[in-house]
Amino acid sequence: MAISFVVIGHVTHLASHRPGIEPYPVMIAIPFGTATLLVLSGYFIGPTIRKSSSVGRWFRGRLARLLPAYLVTVLVIYLVSRTVVVRFNGASHQDGVIGLLFADPIVPADRGPDAVALWHVPDFNDLLLHVLLLHEFQTDFFHRLDGSFWTMPVQVAVFAGAALFWRSRLRHRLSAPTVLWGVTALSVVSQPLAALWRTLPTATGLYHAHLFAAGVAIYLWQRDRLPRKQLVLLLGSTVVLHALRTGTTLSVIAFTLTLVAMCAAARGRDWDEFPVLRTLRRPISWLAGISYGLYLVHQRLGEVLARALSEAGVSPWWLRLSIVVGAVVVAAWLLTVLVERPAQRVLTRRRRKTAADPAASTVVVGGGT
Repeated sequence: MAISFVVIGHVTHLASHRPGIEPYPVMIAIPFGTATLLVLSGYFIGPTIRKSSSVGRWFRGRLARLLPAYLVTVLVIYLVSRTVVVRFNGASHQDGVIGLLFADPIVPADRGPDAVALWHVPDFNDLLLHVLLLHEFQTDFFHRLDGSFWTMPVQVAVFAGAALFWRSRLRHRLSAPTVLWGVTALSVVSQPLAALWRTLPTATGLYHAHLFAAGVAIYLWQRDRLPRKQLVLLLGSTVVLHALRTGTTLSVIAFTLTLVAMCAAARGRDWDEFPVLRTLRRPISWLAGISYGLYLVHQRLGEVLARALSEAGVSPWWLRLSIVVGAVVVAAWLLTVLVERPAQRVLTRRRRKTAADPAASTVVVGGGT
């Protein structure tokens, strides 16, 4: 549900504000899907870090899951932007591979009165910032390769923080409510830091830390390690912060209902006990399995495809929307089966100790879940 609202919101609402893309008659913009995904990410920190044989392997497993697919998508978007998007601007590249990949495009001096606004064609600096996960420090949002990629440095920063905390002695000295309220407080006080350094709260993950804390709270409550009262207060604080930062009533209602549904799922009956959910289990599981790839490919590449379809004269809005959604689903599936899963298997495969090792018979399980 969360990834579906993210995709449909970006495809029907945000893309319609891009130059040259014909708007859809129906635009769905309820900004709660990404917040829900971050809560889910926080929830799964608990069971995965507890099951891992070491926190270092857990952290490497998280990076193995996130980074290969992300880096491949960044390179694809960069190449598509340099070869296709530049033509949307009526521009061209200098001759040669170097000019195509790195040089500034040549924009005609007189594009005519009917020319649409320019799309941003990324340069090598934009590519380098995204590869190094430093793009959130770029104050000009126009230079982002993809609007969805702001979550990547946030996820990595939070996972690194979780790994450091798990290895520290504080884990044994502080109670769960104290830690969760401390993380939530960091999220609250991070916003004034923007007055000193505009991008610091978002680039470091502090601004969204309360969402991960909410996910961990649900997991601990599920395991009877967090009182119900504390859970209600923590989730209530999360909703209040969401309301203050989004300002849309529909988004707050949707996010609140989603948190309630997550709690019900955490302690409720298995969905195999419900005939309707049992029937939908396979397609829902399949979509969930490619959800990360879908998150990576849907926005920028979907916008490029929508612009190309508009220029090609595909006028029925339902046909353009169906093609864009179908294409990003196929691209997400290919990214998942060709990059994400194989890379994670290779980077987290089991390592057997050599025969010279006294514990040669021990199998060390690597990677996260």
